Amino acid sequence: MKRIFTLLTVLLMSTLSYAQTMGLVGNFTNWGADPDIVMTSSDGIQWDASGVVVGVDGGIKFRLDNDWASNWGGLDFPNGTAEAGGFGNDIPGLAGTYDVSFNTQTLEYSFTAIATGNDEIGFVGGFNSYAAVVPLATIDGVTYFKENFFFSAPNVLFKRTAPTETLWGGTSFPSGTAVEVPGASDIPLTVGYYNVTFNTNASVYTFDQVPVGLIGSAIPPFDWSVDVPMTSTDGGITHYLYNFTIGDGVAKFRANGGWAVNWGGPAEFPADTVFLNGSDFAVAAGTYDTISFNRYTGQFSFGGSVQPGLGIDQLEKINASAYPVPAEDLITFVADVDGFEIIITDLTGKVLMKTNSNTVNISGLTAGTYLYRLTSGNRSGSGKLIKQ
Repeated sequence: MKRIFTLLTVLLMSTLSYAQTMGLVGNFTNWGADPDIVMTSSDGIQWDASGVVVGVDGGIKFRLDNDWASNWGGLDFPNGTAEAGGFGNDIPGLAGTYDVSFNTQTLEYSFTAIATGNDEIGFVGGFNSYAAVVPLATIDGVTYFKENFFFSAPNVLFKRTAPTETLWGGTSFPSGTAVEVPGASDIPLTVGYYNVTFNTNASVYTFDQVPVGLIGSAIPPFDWSVDVPMTSTDGGITHYLYNFTIGDGVAKFRANGGWAVNWGGPAEFPADTVFLNGSDFAVAAGTYDTISFNRYTGQFSFGGSVQPGLGIDQLEKINASAYPVPAEDLITFVADVDGFEIIITDLTGKVLMKTNSNTVNISGLTAGTYLYRLTSGNRSGSGKLIKQ
């Protein structure tokens, strides 16, 4: 009788496992605002998905049944061993097209880059001294794209690396028809944040400035359903709203009308600095002549203007380091400046700690790699730390 019961239990568990679904979720799916990428399995253990288009850089996780009750993250990309069943580190994914596999027994995962349409197409430019190609993602092998990319210097070229190397330039910006090099100059791109598309059949390209909006319980229509668009005249670096009325509540800034790239607190109202994937920050009701936000520096102001543009002159570099490496409990920060503030984030930019002490207790963090940023007045510095 006991054997029969055991057999029935195994059969029931097997039936339940096949009824489950495994999916991919992350910045590229707006963390569940868009549907999870469904994976397939013949045994409920080995899961696979082909031709997965990851449109933006950022965190990725596996999760069961579109629910956070069972999810897996990791520290490495494109291959690694997942952290089991909790709210650990996000896998630090890069935009591209991949065949993805995940084994729930060994916890091994892999993202194998694939070339769609036998092309490997991306771009180079002044932002990287025309060095390594930044890959574009594609669904159909014709239209290639990348969202929310920061071009820190002018001019750009599209480049195919396989099966034969080809360069395309152009004479117009932000859109135009590409022409093969030689015979064409660099596309006269200007510094800024852009959503990039390139159609290889028509040789048509576009660089659309990344839109940034304000959203929240304090922002009309007061239900987190609509972004209020902000205006920008410097390539999507500094954004403004004028003569705008808000209520009491909380707010965030976000890009492209989704949660893949957003900024929050902790932050003091009416003016402070926000961070990628930070928490909602409190705002006060009123009509503000100017609401401004610089996504490069993170500075915002309700009722005044922040420093426009990149603010490089205003944010001189702090030379900083952290020890010991790796650290288990206490980590000490050393810098060439006194009285600095420290912000510790995960690899996606989510703020985990914020302190003015140069020795920080990180025992509450899970083992892995983290980022830190030091600020003092108009100076800033950053680096990585490892929690053992």
